Parts: sequence; C-alpha cells; structure tokens
Amino acid sequence: DQMDQRSWTRWMCEWLQVVRAACKPGAPICLFIDWRQLPSMTDALQWAGWTWRGIAVWDKPSGRPQRGRFRQQAEFIVWGSNGKMPLERNVGCLPGVFRQANPANRIHVTEKPLQLMRDVVQICTPGGRILDPFAGSGTTVLAAVQEGYEAVGIELTDAYFQLGTQRVEQALETQK
Repeated sequence: DQMDQRSWTRWMCEWLQVVRAACKPGAPICLFIDWRQLPSMTDALQWAGWTWRGIAVWDKPSGRPQRGRFRQQAEFIVWGSNGKMPLERNVGCLPGVFRQANPANRIHVTEKPLQLMRDVVQICTPGGRILDPFAGSGTTVLAAVQEGYEAVGIELTDAYFQLGTQRVEQALETQK
C-alpha cells in the first residue's frame, strides 16, 4: 500500500508471472481494482504474459458519496487468460456488470460480497481449481467451494488467515 505507482505495477507484474506459470493454458484470471490503478493493472497483466480479455464492473449501490463529485460506486474486474481461451469450455455467458452491495459486517476492508464471488468464479471450468493469492477473509475460497471448485487461499496477515479459515470451516460444517 505504500508503493509508488511504478513500483506497484512492477510488483504486480512479478507475482502475476509466477501465478501464470502455475496455471493451465487457457486458465482465466480476475483481478479487482478501483479506478486509480486500473491502467497500471491492465499493463501489469499483459507484461506478465496474460492475454487481457476485458473489464467487468462491480456496481456497489452503497458506494461512498462525495458532494459535488461522482459517487465512488464501481470497482473493476480486469480479466484475462493464460493464452487462448477456447469458446467450447463448459462455461455460460457471464454478465459484464454485477450489482451487489458491500457486505454489512465486513471482516476485511476489501471484502467482497459472497454472492458476487459465487458469480465471478463461474468464469472457471466446472470442477477446476481457484487460487486467491490475497485471500483476506476467505470469501473467494468459500464461494469457490460452495460452487463446487477446489480452492486455495494465501493470506499474509495471520489474523485474517485465521478468521478466513474459521469462516470457511464453519460454512462447510453447516453444509454437511
């Protein structure tokens, strides 16, 4: 969070290269970003060797109003693939705009709504494996498991890792 834009873009490119090397050909990638880093994110994605496929929008109706300015109500999903992405994959047509309010009782400052992540993981081939290298409160991992995917989450902050792990385990227990 304390990096200048060029350092941030380089750092993004470096870890995106490592992730791409671990992914199957054609694997999709989805990256959430706000307007401030959107151009840098698309550059880093492409410099890391991913094929940039487009941008979807997360419309947050509860976005922060600013008097005399536009409401900060959108977050962007920069998405791409590890090379060619065959059209015959067993994946339906996904929306380009997702309208979901921020979670009411967030555990993590950038936590996404569970339903949003359940919708977004649908870009992956059914039964696939999903990686969230910044797992935070575990929402993506939980959404992936609920949708029938394998999921791996990585989180640097131990407190968030513990909270996210508890959350996923509790949800899985409830499902049994």
